[in-house]
Amino acid sequence: MLGRVTVGLLFLLLVWGNLVAGLKAGLACPDWPLCHGKILPPFRWDIYMEFGHRVIAAVASIFLAVLAARRFRRYDGAARAVPVLALLLLLVEIGMGGAVVLLEIPVRLTTVHFMTGVLVFLLAFYMMTFDGERDRPVFTFRGPAALFLSVAALVFSQSALGAYVRHLDAGLACPDFPACLGKWVPPFLAGPVLAHFSHRTLGYLVLLTAAMVYLVVLRDPRQRGNRPLALSFLLLVAAQVGVGALVVLSGLHYLATALHLTVALGMLSVLAHLWLNAARAEGAALFLPRS
Repeated sequence: MLGRVTVGLLFLLLVWGNLVAGLKAGLACPDWPLCHGKILPPFRWDIYMEFGHRVIAAVASIFLAVLAARRFRRYDGAARAVPVLALLLLLVEIGMGGAVVLLEIPVRLTTVHFMTGVLVFLLAFYMMTFDGERDRPVFTFRGPAALFLSVAALVFSQSALGAYVRHLDAGLACPDFPACLGKWVPPFLAGPVLAHFSHRTLGYLVLLTAAMVYLVVLRDPRQRGNRPLALSFLLLVAAQVGVGALVVLSGLHYLATALHLTVALGMLSVLAHLWLNAARAEGAALFLPRS
């Protein structure tokens, strides 16, 4: 239960942060850790959007710290690196959150802030899955697990590039879809146009990869149990392309951009399930046997 609540809070935190960015409310609290010099800031919708993000972050941090402490006690050997890494990244994430505000949302730092948040989400997902008692922690790069982990890295890179495009204000550098500036390949590739077009191109690559993963799983009798997940991943990627078009054609409407991130997190969650199933099948232990 603790793991599910923690993952749910981190999911909400990432999506809420996306809404804050979409509503241009990231500097509604221009100071940190206080907001307008107060613990409870003056009431205004944009201030409370940003303040709400901080509150969710504080609650999620407490739950993650408790979850990591419990898993550290139950895990053995190398598996203990997972909760330790989660806590270290959490501390880095908190520091970067303050720096993002105080430095007035620099593009690169904000992108790294998002990437770190997604990594913390994935580590919490791992700790939710493996409680250390009924389900002992495993980890492997072999066989199908290596394929799923590689695809997860591709999707993570795509998400990071999307965050960079967002914070670079390049979301409408290609204001049309599926063409870009009226061409399949824009007349010039530099700056915001290059970032936006690269994000689209990588998105098509993810779609092609999802189709290939589904075919591999479909043809492998050992992966029969993973077929529904592989199909779900393919459908989510296809939906993500459609949502990406909606983001552009809606002029970066904040609800469309929030949905775009929600689907991306869903894709990563499905890939995590695929990898975890394959890792269990490999039986690769990430712990030292109990005496």
